[in-house]
Amino acid sequence: MLRHTNKFDASLSEISESLLAPLSEQPRNWLLGRALDELVSDLTALDAAAENMVSGAPRPDIVEPIDAAAPTIVNGSLLVSGQQVMQTWEKPLMKAMADQVSGPGRSVLEIGFGLGISAGYIQEYRPARHTIVEANPQVFETAVEWSRAPGHENTEIVFGRWQDTIDSLGRFDGIFFDTYPLDENEFASHFLGGSTYAEHFFPTAAEHLTEGGSFTYYSNEIDSISRRHQRSLLRYFRTIRMQVVDGLRPPPDCSYWWAPSMVVVTASESRY
Repeated sequence: MLRHTNKFDASLSEISESLLAPLSEQPRNWLLGRALDELVSDLTALDAAAENMVSGAPRPDIVEPIDAAAPTIVNGSLLVSGQQVMQTWEKPLMKAMADQVSGPGRSVLEIGFGLGISAGYIQEYRPARHTIVEANPQVFETAVEWSRAPGHENTEIVFGRWQDTIDSLGRFDGIFFDTYPLDENEFASHFLGGSTYAEHFFPTAAEHLTEGGSFTYYSNEIDSISRRHQRSLLRYFRTIRMQVVDGLRPPPDCSYWWAPSMVVVTASESRY
């Protein structure tokens, strides 16, 4: 099968007759053709979206683990081990994500404090309980100091990796996940190897949501989510909804996002 456009060709070559067996030829060819057409559509949409993206900068390797390196803040960017872990251009995105999991009287779990942007938006809803898990020691201390501000008495700051702490925290009405790979192995396996970086957290989120709870995360999706991404979500949740946040302005040298929009994904109704 071959699809031709004015910028690229896309082809699908079968190397085994067992592909999509035991379907007969007509439905089999229809499904294969649809999969190829989706690839063409996705590449065409990405090419069109690239016209409004910033050029971006190369990401250096993570030499010292993120949960051990000393953080610095430079021009609104949280830098840890040479990585741009979080930047202030994310404010509209963090607000939209916080809106999906927060509410008066709700319990909210936030994985990763970063610059504290999302924590502030969550607090605007006056949740009954706001638990933040942070793995970097110095960022943790910053979060502890933030939690001592008037009005933040409902917060609990938990030190450590979420993998090591979450089983002792219980269930939550809202879960907000926005962390950064701790080392190059995690970057390769979860960021490059998954449908989205948060995918490895999906089963944990589903397990720790209350009935009626909602889960959101940094999606790394520009204007929709892929079928692979959807399939991974629907393995653990019965319902997903999406909202496109426009007007994002990452700087030209941003190493982790380049588009003026991102999809906020909210998952609910755990299948656990």
